[in-house]
Amino acid sequence: MKRRLAQIIATALVTTMAFTGCGGNGPKKADGGKAGKQEITEDVTKTEGSIELWTNLSQDEMNFYVGEFNKIVPNVKVNVTVMPSNEYRTKLQNAFRTGTNAPDVATFEISDFGVYKELDMLENLSQNQYNAEEISKEMIPYVDELSRDKEGNIKGLSWQSTPGGFWFRKDLAKEYLGTDDPDELHEMLSDWDKIVEVGKQVYEKSGGQIALLDDVESVLQFYASYKGQPWVGEDNHIIDDDFMLKMFNMMKTVADNNVDARADMWSAGWTSGMYSKDMFILTCLPTWGLNFCIKPGIPEEEMEQAANTWGYMQAPSAYQNGGTWYGMYSGSKNKDAAWAWIKTMTSNEEYLVNGLANTWGDFPGYVPAIERCIEEGHTDIVTGDQQYFEDFYETAKNVKGDPMTKYDRQAWTSAGAQMDLIASGQTTPEEAVKQFKEEMKNIYPEIVID
Repeated sequence: MKRRLAQIIATALVTTMAFTGCGGNGPKKADGGKAGKQEITEDVTKTEGSIELWTNLSQDEMNFYVGEFNKIVPNVKVNVTVMPSNEYRTKLQNAFRTGTNAPDVATFEISDFGVYKELDMLENLSQNQYNAEEISKEMIPYVDELSRDKEGNIKGLSWQSTPGGFWFRKDLAKEYLGTDDPDELHEMLSDWDKIVEVGKQVYEKSGGQIALLDDVESVLQFYASYKGQPWVGEDNHIIDDDFMLKMFNMMKTVADNNVDARADMWSAGWTSGMYSKDMFILTCLPTWGLNFCIKPGIPEEEMEQAANTWGYMQAPSAYQNGGTWYGMYSGSKNKDAAWAWIKTMTSNEEYLVNGLANTWGDFPGYVPAIERCIEEGHTDIVTGDQQYFEDFYETAKNVKGDPMTKYDRQAWTSAGAQMDLIASGQTTPEEAVKQFKEEMKNIYPEIVID
């Protein structure tokens, strides 16, 4: 079974019921709790103190973030604890529920944040002692939307936005599609019927050596990243059959017509093969695909040779995939220092442009930083002179954020399991829909299947 994104991230998130041991009064209103609260200045650069920060990001990544933060806020000491994803979620849940040795700030991947933000374990940053409202309204709209709970309160801020499209090999695109211009490619591949037809032509023209897509999982990445509805609605009804059948049918069509290279997305061979082998032209990935999937497959000593080899184009419709939020523990004793971290790392323009984007390669969520990156002509050696942040920005502005729920992680995993069976001819799309729903209900008995 493929090492798909949902499996990389971890297994299913614990249910909301498991969290309810910490308080039970629900989220606070934006003006609630002002009396007796410490007033936190908008200028956080002179803040002093220390915070405990827990994360499942890499140590190298966190070392970079802390170093950049302390250039701006030198008198806040940040003690970082890095844990593997499976261990992280359990320990964070227990610490927040009991209040014992809980961190002041934690990172939350998108589906985890969708659960935590509805609980009172996270500080309501819409309260007057913070200026999170002023920050969030300057974020990409879907990022602002997903940062809020059902009451409209901000429960965390993200430093990034993660719109998605297709990354493509420029040389193979020019050879088999006749162009490496992103706009021309988008027109040529503007819907999935066109993608399939062009994929057939690529396979025939290359004698079966090159495929248009890397793997059938690119279909899953596209469809499941924006569904226009939650996997499971508030009434506990599972996502409708029409959507799942459409997605599974497209997987079958792609596999049956040799549109994908069967490159086993997320495998080591998939990563290394992006540079070292001629296998496919397109892969469906969001902003972080360049720096976390494509470039890791290029040996450092060959980076100059890899110059101008990849490009980015918009997909048939806008989607986003992934993203990480900072949230503050509502029981923190160090809220001024915690806020200094969250505010700086999500809205300090100098850091977001020259640190996050130009050094680390990440695409910000804060619009002033994005626009400055574009104005300054942000590029990457691998993409040559393509101003791909402009394309990211156009995609991001059109993204509609899917509701995030406790079901998301398992739904991706269960859908991916059926994808493998479809691609290998072991099941039909109709049977896959049935099995997907049954597996979800076995794990979450409250789910209603129509």
